[in-house]
Amino acid sequence: MDINEIKQLKNYEYFLANLSSIINKIFEEQKEYICCANGCCGCCSQGMYPYSELEFKYLKLGFDNLPSEIKKLVINNIKEINQQYKGKEFMHKCPFLINGSCSVYLYRGIICRTFGLITENSQGKLTIPFCAKEGLNYSQVYNQEIERISEDDVKNLGYKVMPQAYNLSRQHIETLDFAKELGLNWGESKMLFVWFLPYIGE
Repeated sequence: MDINEIKQLKNYEYFLANLSSIINKIFEEQKEYICCANGCCGCCSQGMYPYSELEFKYLKLGFDNLPSEIKKLVINNIKEINQQYKGKEFMHKCPFLINGSCSVYLYRGIICRTFGLITENSQGKLTIPFCAKEGLNYSQVYNQEIERISEDDVKNLGYKVMPQAYNLSRQHIETLDFAKELGLNWGESKMLFVWFLPYIGE
């Protein structure tokens, strides 16, 4: 790893500290609707996990520090996922989900840090976390028939704040002012397991 790469990763770590502060405040604002807890790993069990090159390089630091037995489990997971891979994005379990927990939690990517909230993209389209359909986040006020949040349920059930949508797409986050100030080079995006294939001989 050269000096520039080391600097990028240090800057990214600093960026994550600032981003986490923002995201934690949002989760706190929406805490009435949030059911995330230890042992809940639905978001790690079905997804596509797009990672920028910078996110991957940072997560690989966590992978390199794993005990050898956990590394073997992760590598086996990657190989299993790769056997299903047909060159297109598809839903699969995150290879770093081991015994119901993230084995590289401190190094996880942006998509993992923001999941669970109602998000809004640049075109104004809203996305409700899929766990709302499974009795978790926002489920008490999410009407599955019309696939929308029910304002009547929010009022009738006595919630103190209305559910809010946030633009937490990686594309938006990558262009935040403090990301630009740090000169972060995000690189291209790939599914997480694809980044690891060259390192496991696949």
